[in-house]
Amino acid sequence: MDREELLSVLAPEVRDRIDRVEEMYNAPFARMMGIEPVSIKKDEVVCTMELKPEHLNSHGIGHGAAVYALVDHAFAFATNIDKDATGINCDIRYHRPAKGRLTARTRVVNGSRSLDVIEVNVYNEEGKLVASSTCTSFVLKRD
Repeated sequence: MDREELLSVLAPEVRDRIDRVEEMYNAPFARMMGIEPVSIKKDEVVCTMELKPEHLNSHGIGHGAAVYALVDHAFAFATNIDKDATGINCDIRYHRPAKGRLTARTRVVNGSRSLDVIEVNVYNEEGKLVASSTCTSFVLKRD
């Protein structure tokens, strides 16, 4: 995505954060994994990722690390949209095999001066829950 495409997925209340979003979007690991933002709001982020052959495990399904990569990057968008923060914990549960295009959706559980707690759920193309997680970040600096 170029800058204009990224602007199109930003909600009005976060459009002024385009530089921050562009940096996160262009992270080399996220680009390698093919993680794409669909919608970025102050309190919700939606990202997708198409599982490629290199993302599969020995059973031919999405490797847990590939699913986690999507969780972690959606979490990064959500927790860094208006501040500098770093992940300190992520608890993930896998519910069913991952196949095809995956969608991660975040929800802010709690935000404080020093910690953010964000729920990230990953769904398959049928809308079924593939993985759920609770991620915590430490706030380094608020804008």
